[in-house]
Amino acid sequence: MLEAIFHELNHAHFGSALPPPKLSWNSRLSSTAGRFCPGSRIPLRRISAEIEVATYLRDLPDGTIHVRDTVLHEMIHYFLWHQRKPHGHTAEFHDIMKRVGAKRYNTVPQLRPIKHWYECPVCRIEVPARRKLGISACAPCCEKHNRGRYHDRFRLRIRGRGEKGPETKVPSPVLVPDERPLSPAEIIGRLEELKLLLKKKIP
Repeated sequence: MLEAIFHELNHAHFGSALPPPKLSWNSRLSSTAGRFCPGSRIPLRRISAEIEVATYLRDLPDGTIHVRDTVLHEMIHYFLWHQRKPHGHTAEFHDIMKRVGAKRYNTVPQLRPIKHWYECPVCRIEVPARRKLGISACAPCCEKHNRGRYHDRFRLRIRGRGEKGPETKVPSPVLVPDERPLSPAEIIGRLEELKLLLKKKIP
């Protein structure tokens, strides 16, 4: 199925100039309908480029149409990569997308169910999550009490399995990730600020 669609679109939009990449179904894709995986051109370590399509698209009404749209979108990435050009969502990508009639976004994303609920120990805001979160904190509390920086006091904690989440929607964003280490430039900048403060305090 994927091979036939590729050859049809290759002939219709790219003059059959694209060599067939590896084409495969991916059962792990859900929010995205497909993806393009660049190959390797390194001698003795050559790897074919690959286009993956979400497996669930086959089972949807008009599934063939969604699969076709996805393959065409990924073929634009492949076309640019094949020409050794930037193959992201560049201006050229969008120009080609409009010319061939490809879609920019997945119109039928398959969202995973909410599996976890987190709670701020201070303001009690509740946060739904489809997967376990890393070290994160309540953004409103960090903003209000700690200048928007992470503090362990506001670290979100997971609720018990038997507890249900709230019916109301939670505003986004509500998370503040653990503060990253400062870069050398940021350290120098803060030292300069500290020097200025000390000069002002010295009579």
